[in-house]
Amino acid sequence: MVKTEKAWIFDEVIKGKQKVKKPTDSKLKIITRIGEKVVEKKKVIAKIEAEVKLAREQLRKIVEEELPDAMTSVNLKYFELTDGTEFSVKEEIFVSITEDKRAGALKWLETNGHGDLIKHDVKVSFGRGDHDHAENLKKILGKSFKSIPYDERMTVHSGTLKAFAKERYSLGETLPEEHFSVYEANIAKVKLGKEK
Repeated sequence: MVKTEKAWIFDEVIKGKQKVKKPTDSKLKIITRIGEKVVEKKKVIAKIEAEVKLAREQLRKIVEEELPDAMTSVNLKYFELTDGTEFSVKEEIFVSITEDKRAGALKWLETNGHGDLIKHDVKVSFGRGDHDHAENLKKILGKSFKSIPYDERMTVHSGTLKAFAKERYSLGETLPEEHFSVYEANIAKVKLGKEK
């Protein structure tokens, strides 16, 4: 057997005062086969994950474009297959705030009376042994601890933002595109029938 660079560790490794025995060639072959099985399974999983990703994208295209367009073209809002699977078209709105638009969007919400939608997180990390500081902070919220670094983040939960946008759009109002990314679409909803 040709010694690999990795196999040298079995030659002279000393643990404490006891020399570690080099495994036999048959044991190394078994270990190699097991390692090859790991590599094979990782490749299988990667292939399946790529196929699932592709299938999800294809399904998204069907339910967001092909089926709603076909149903809308004949003014059909609902249909059912013989197995009981139900299809309907629902108007959906998707809205998000991208990082580059976050400050402007939050300011717009506050300025227009919707500041209550904003979630404001302040995270303080204490080091080991700073238990007393943490307890003091809990007691004296509002006083600053300038020596303790903290992270601050203001956000609007995606579900809250979606509900807010749906309400505004149902009233004929919109959200400014310079602050919000809004996407309206007819989506096919599918409720699978029971298998017989």
